Amino acid sequence: MTRRIDGDKLGRWSLRLDAVYCAVLGTAVALGAGRIARGVALSPFLIALAGIVVVVWAAGVSWMLSSLSLRMALRLVMIVNVFAAIAVLSVSASATTLLIVLAVLAVAIDIALFATSQAVALRALPAHR
Repeated sequence: MTRRIDGDKLGRWSLRLDAVYCAVLGTAVALGAGRIARGVALSPFLIALAGIVVVVWAAGVSWMLSSLSLRMALRLVMIVNVFAAIAVLSVSASATTLLIVLAVLAVAIDIALFATSQAVALRALPAHR
């Protein structure tokens, strides 16, 4: 028996988890900017700023989930996640060690997986929403 994906449930969970992930990751990046800067060819200021932007984005994702239609929130967050995954992937080219390259690639994959879950949820939503 084939079980149908509940687009509403998957979409809401994906956005909630995305917001939590962004809040935790952004905070860690902002607080660890000095250490992170030693491993990639970016300034600590730029890294801290990126972390703060990610924390603000987490709040924005939560706001979208409560204020916009689920379809619109999923589309917006999915599009931003695709661009964010590409941006993070590009940072891996400036990493100083293989371990840092792998860590940055893991974050890019995480972001891409969120975008994928949002795409799956969008496809599973009923057409009338």
